[in-house]
This record gives sequence, structure tokens and C-alpha cells, in this order.
Amino acid sequence: MIKGIGIDLIEVERVACALERRRRRFLERVFTPGEIAECGQAVHRLAGRFAAKEAFLKALGTGLRGLKWRDIEVKNNELGAPYFHFSPALAAYLREAGVKSTHLSITHSKNYAVAQVVLEG
Repeated sequence: MIKGIGIDLIEVERVACALERRRRRFLERVFTPGEIAECGQAVHRLAGRFAAKEAFLKALGTGLRGLKWRDIEVKNNELGAPYFHFSPALAAYLREAGVKSTHLSITHSKNYAVAQVVLEG
């Protein structure tokens, strides 16, 4: 059973501007150390992860209420497919809400990043 669906589109330039203005503060507020290490200076990859987090929050239907950006981490499996890793508190909340699995797809071009999330229960 589908518990939620979310999609987000972001301009890569928007993330580039945030990095230019508030680099360290923006990175440390939104991304985990693992995400920062994984993406390095690749703004399009950071934009994809930002879109994934936004899409997840839309699928959840709560926005950031009671959550932090870093409670949601985007990782890649051995084949490169993205997946979510959640903080213990968020993982417990999802279990209580009946979410058993999450599905994530990310794509990006030079100008845009798009992510789609499906929550399944």
C-alpha cells in the first residue's frame, strides 16, 4: 500500500548560490558528513540530494516539523542506486506511521535536479 508520494525539482544554480553565500553553514545544516564526502564539489549531486530530501518530506506530508535535514541521508548502493538512511528517531517515527520501505529515484542535468519518493506500507 502506498503511504505517500513526493517529487521535487530544483535548479542546480540555486544550490550553487547557497554554497557561494553560506558554504559551510549550508552544507552542515542540510547534508550529513557522509553526503558531503560522497558529493565533494559536485553541485549537481548535492542538488539531487537536496531534491531527494524535499521529495521525502512531501511524501511524508509533514514538512520539516520536528525534523532536521540531517535526519535524512541519501546514500548509494554498490551499483550507484540512491537510497535513504534515517536517523534513529526518524526511523522509529516511520515504523510507527506504518512505512515499511522507501523508494527513491534521482536524476540531474546541468541545470536541474529531480527526485521522486514513494513510501510503502
